[in-house]
This record gives sequence, structure tokens and C-alpha cells, in this order.
Amino acid sequence: MKLPFESDAANEFEAAATWYEHERAGHGTLFASAVRGTVDRAARFPQSGIRAHGFDRERDVRRFSVLRFPYSIVTAIVDGRRAVVAVAHASREPDYWAARVK
Repeated sequence: MKLPFESDAANEFEAAATWYEHERAGHGTLFASAVRGTVDRAARFPQSGIRAHGFDRERDVRRFSVLRFPYSIVTAIVDGRRAVVAVAHASREPDYWAARVK
């Protein structure tokens, strides 16, 4: 099963990959690969993510750490299916993406 990206999450993913590539050639590709691997893990093992508190249990909001990068993939049940709702940088405002799942 693949997880779809909500539009805001897709934009975050693209912006971060572009930034990494601009900073150092090849790192955008490394970042994209790490994110895709994390999304694949989230699709295969959705309950393995850390549950985010403060949301309805039906939304099942979960965080998955991206290896080697300061990012988390945030998934939630959106319109009856699990989707990626944020590609969140660790030093951004905590839970800035929360309005996307409420």
C-alpha cells in the first residue's frame, strides 16, 4: 500500500529536497530517498509511528522519524484513508501542521 501526500505535505517535501540539493549536490536525492523509505515504512507498519496527542483517535495521527535528516513524516486518516499530512522539520514550530487534520 502506498500513502498519498496531501498537497501541503507534497509541497514541503519538494521544497526540502530542493533546498538540500542546492546546499550540496546529491543531498536532495538522499533526502528524497530517506523520506520515501520512511513513507514506505509508515505504509507497511502504520501503528509503529509515535501517536500524536490532542487529536481524535479516529484520525490516528502518527509521527515517523526520517533517518539521517531532522524531519518527521506525519500521517493521519484523511477522508477515510491514511495519508501523509506533513514533512515536518524538527526545528519548526511544534505541531504547525495540526490544523491540517482537525
